[in-house]
Amino acid sequence: MSSKPENSVPERAVSIPFEEEYQAHLLLEKRLSENTANSYLSDLRLCFGHLEVGADAQSSLKPDRLREFFAALIELGFSPSTLARFLASLRSYCVYLMDTNRLTVDPCRGIRIPKQQRYRPRSLTHQEMQELYASLEGRIQAGTKNARRDLVLVELLYGMGLRISEAIQLPLDAVHFDEEVAMILGKGNKQRIVPLGGKIISSLRDYLDSERAALAKPRCETVIVNNRGLPISRMGAWQIVRKLCLLAGLDAMVISPHTFRHTFATHLIEAGADLRAVQELLGHADISTTQIYTHLDQDYLREVHQSFHPRNK
Repeated sequence: MSSKPENSVPERAVSIPFEEEYQAHLLLEKRLSENTANSYLSDLRLCFGHLEVGADAQSSLKPDRLREFFAALIELGFSPSTLARFLASLRSYCVYLMDTNRLTVDPCRGIRIPKQQRYRPRSLTHQEMQELYASLEGRIQAGTKNARRDLVLVELLYGMGLRISEAIQLPLDAVHFDEEVAMILGKGNKQRIVPLGGKIISSLRDYLDSERAALAKPRCETVIVNNRGLPISRMGAWQIVRKLCLLAGLDAMVISPHTFRHTFATHLIEAGADLRAVQELLGHADISTTQIYTHLDQDYLREVHQSFHPRNK
């Protein structure tokens, strides 16, 4: 199998037939987030560039051509997850074309791709989180610039299990200190309630009354702001996480903002939290998505069994 890098093929990105209508369908009817909808469209542009799909999708999208396309990607060494993503994007688009009578037969039907390995999210240990919090507290005590903001970012990601987009876009009026909850607007504009723990409330109040109050522009509505008093960007949040991990002596190259969300779920399940409750806290539409964390608990359960069961002594 070729070792050619995955980002080298397909190379030609083109426009998508009925693109504006399909984008509106994804956003309004499917209720996908703007980022997810753009990902679907980006994948389609790449696929269509290789397939040379023109304005007439009926004549361009043929089962044989799609099978040849995926066979070529497999030969080039594309991972099962990338193949599955391309196929999902194409299937969604073809279903839309059939629903709008622009396609009579689903060309994706019968296409098979290699099975994906079970996704195993990276999570941090309790010790690693303690080291990270100790580093953050040390920076606050030393009066380091933006130390309180950085602590709040970690609290939103790990303490509340938010996605990075949810954390950086969280508006002030979504935080209800009296009720000790935050109203989170997640994927597909679905709202969920996430409790605020005592330490999170303390960190939030401290940051809002000090660093944010001194920086935020009058019309800025987000909890977290950058040095210009404006909403922080996704890249800015990534850079903060990398810096914090380096300062705490953690491997910053394998830790992302989403790692803290994984860690949030993993630590809850290890402590015995109900899977349905974790699903609600994470805002997963399907509990099967939440179940990826249950395997992480198996190592912990095995350790407990070996340590405490009388038949193992």
